[in-house]
Amino acid sequence: MIFILFLILITVFLFFPLSTYILFWYETANSAYKEELARISSNKTRGWIMRGLVSSILSNLAVIGCYPLVLVRNLWRPGSGGKGAAPPVILIHGLYHNASAWIRFRGALKRDGYDRLYAFNYKSFGYDFHEIFRKLEQWITEIGRDFPGEEIILVGHSMGGLLAKAYAAKGDAFQGPPVKALITLGTPFRGSKMVVFGMGALGKSLAWDGHLIQELQSKQVPSGVPCVAFYSPVDNLVLPPESLKPPAGWREEQTDPICHVAMLYHGPTIRRVLERMKTAVVSSEA
Repeated sequence: MIFILFLILITVFLFFPLSTYILFWYETANSAYKEELARISSNKTRGWIMRGLVSSILSNLAVIGCYPLVLVRNLWRPGSGGKGAAPPVILIHGLYHNASAWIRFRGALKRDGYDRLYAFNYKSFGYDFHEIFRKLEQWITEIGRDFPGEEIILVGHSMGGLLAKAYAAKGDAFQGPPVKALITLGTPFRGSKMVVFGMGALGKSLAWDGHLIQELQSKQVPSGVPCVAFYSPVDNLVLPPESLKPPAGWREEQTDPICHVAMLYHGPTIRRVLERMKTAVVSSEA
């Protein structure tokens, strides 16, 4: 039993990060991104990949340690109260994760005056993208009764960014609260080749330039909504790297060289997201 547990730990904490970065380098070395990565890293490509690898190992520890926090429900929805100074913030996690993904963001947002935080939680198995999106619509419409007439800020990590974008793209087509600003983290706007190793139909549906991705690409966020896409230059789960590029008209923000999941726990990235939230809110009110 101990030996099996040891093998599982080795797989999660070492083999998975190492194998994903081997695949990242294979993809990069056989594309024009090799030269781009060398340029933006000042020819420190290997060092940046090593930083990504280390961040992946540490992030796996954080994910496993925080995962049970999804059961503490009052962490993911504010108590009753009136209108706050800052807009309500909707947080949407990525594939195979849960609302506990936002534990560090939650603390930072609270300290920055965002008291009304709502984290959407969904299951990665047994539902397709459209079913989860309908649940998201219904859920946002329901919690919108807590702040009638107010606009929301959407923040989505990975597939959560695709869900957030799909919601924002509907504009006035449904009764849910309108979107003031949209921010995504490591979102695969064109899917990812890595999903061939994924589990379940939902993960497979995010294939590079697949049918679902092409459908989502056709849905555009109204020009009046500020949109910001954060992505890492060494993202190990969204391949090819060009899939991280957002639609035209979005602001692009490149993070430090960290892995896909580390964006949820990396202090400098969290601070930059908060800065862009403030900027996006101000620009939407101008």
